[in-house]
Amino acid sequence: MKDLLNHYQWNSLRIRLRSFEESLRHALKWLDGYEEDGVLYSRKLILSEKNRKQARQKIRHALDQIAEISRLLDIPKETENSASLVRGEMTISWADLMDSRARKLGRFGDVHPGLSSKLDPQIQNLAEIAENLSAIFGEFQQEKP
Repeated sequence: MKDLLNHYQWNSLRIRLRSFEESLRHALKWLDGYEEDGVLYSRKLILSEKNRKQARQKIRHALDQIAEISRLLDIPKETENSASLVRGEMTISWADLMDSRARKLGRFGDVHPGLSSKLDPQIQNLAEIAENLSAIFGEFQQEKP
């Protein structure tokens, strides 16, 4: 079946199947009771037992199909260092935080004159932490497993 696809088609299919598998496995975590409880948010799955059972069956079926397609098309399993994901998230967080300083909030309306002195030093500190974490997680390229 691999002969039915050129390299670009095969690669596109591999990427899309992998993304779908990641989403399915993330959904399984939620179905298994995973919850998040942060400072500014909390998340938990609210779903009837009937729907949980149905979802698990569909997910298992989809994962089986992905496994079958990967065998047919000789799509290998790839090991990825999660450090690259965290590094990317920290880089995005740094940019988002820098856009949250008082001056930048002016695009949403008038900014109170006292906001900058109260908010900006803390936002700057958080942005520096995000930048430092990005650098730390960027070191994965030099580290060997």
